Amino acid sequence: MKVRKLNNEELKEIKTQLNNYIDLSIFNFDNLLILIDNNNKINVIYTTNEVINNIDKLININCIGIIFGELELKQNNKLKFTISLEGLSILEKNISKNYIIINSKSETLFLYGRDIFKSSVIKLNGGGKVAVFNENKELLGIGNYGGGDIIKNIIDKGWYLRKGG
Repeated sequence: MKVRKLNNEELKEIKTQLNNYIDLSIFNFDNLLILIDNNNKINVIYTTNEVINNIDKLININCIGIIFGELELKQNNKLKFTISLEGLSILEKNISKNYIIINSKSETLFLYGRDIFKSSVIKLNGGGKVAVFNENKELLGIGNYGGGDIIKNIIDKGWYLRKGG
């Protein structure tokens, strides 16, 4: 595995996507690294300052932090960043855009991998790929709201138990 710092193009794409959820001035982008695995998958890793400062000394890296998201090179040679559930969890307390808050009945359904109806939404802020919170503003997962009556479940915290992870 190869590890390196972000280049300007990668950083720009990550900032573009994170701007959908948070005020960028509150996030320390210096804690992000690129980890390229043997299959050329480009993971964006969130790690500590200590790891960043000692990155040149690390050999045979298997794990250096939390997978914050993934960068993918599209057909048009443009990068596309997709934030992971763990990455969104890091931002959880600062999410101020593109989120929904759902009621307790729908919380259970969502954590079981189900889509939810708009009638279950207590608060809606934005659209597209949204952070899904319960009434206590605890992150449950990521959904997709396209303006209709249903919020599609992309991934939820119950996924870990259902998949054996």
